[in-house]
Amino acid sequence: MSEGVYENPEPFKDDEPDAMKNTDIDGQLYNNLRAFKSSPRDGVVASELDSSGKRPSGVAAVFLGLLCVLLLAGIIGLSVYYNRAIKDSEDKRNILSQSFSLYKINTTSERDQLQTRYNNLTEEKGHIQAKLFVIEQHCQEGWRYSDSSLYFLSTEKKTWEESRQDCLGRGADLVIINSREEQTFVFNLHLSAWIGLTDSVTEGIWKWVDGTTLTTGYWWKGQPDNYGQEDCAEINFSKGDPVTTWNDDKCGANNSWICEKVV
Repeated sequence: MSEGVYENPEPFKDDEPDAMKNTDIDGQLYNNLRAFKSSPRDGVVASELDSSGKRPSGVAAVFLGLLCVLLLAGIIGLSVYYNRAIKDSEDKRNILSQSFSLYKINTTSERDQLQTRYNNLTEEKGHIQAKLFVIEQHCQEGWRYSDSSLYFLSTEKKTWEESRQDCLGRGADLVIINSREEQTFVFNLHLSAWIGLTDSVTEGIWKWVDGTTLTTGYWWKGQPDNYGQEDCAEINFSKGDPVTTWNDDKCGANNSWICEKVV
């Protein structure tokens, strides 16, 4: 029985050439490959794959191109905006700089003006204080103050020249009357006295003690008459009108006097 199992009724013929065996197998494989390549369906699939592979590439290229254009436009817009912002910033800075310079100049000018004014006020304050001190000192010595001048009224009588020397010794001189207001003030002192007016150098030409020629006189009616060589002037408070109170008298006569010192 075992022999029947293992027996081969048609034993394999080893004497067949190997070329025949390999040729049949290779031919079958070659025919299968040709059948696969020549299938119409496979051609359609390949064609669709090719076309589907090319079509997305074109859309992507267009999309990328548009994106580049948009990016370029955005960059240009940002550049323009940035340049304009820089220009506006520089303009504002220049305006602020000019404004600050003008403000600085104006402030410096105002400061200098205030400083000058302060210095003037300080100087004026010093003058006023000195003036008040002088006035106070003289008032304690019997002087009277009016319109920036101090007036001294004598309590004795002397000649015109002696009276003037007394005034000079006090740092003053015989009174010089320069206005109607001053004439009224001196008249209201209620004193008949020598004033600083004489024509002793040239008859008829009256001059004040400071050398100036008389321009406006307040003579009493009919005066000066030069009666008996009267070359010196006096003011007489007894006359009714304060602006017609001057009289010429002899310079050697004794009379009161009024000194004046400008503060």
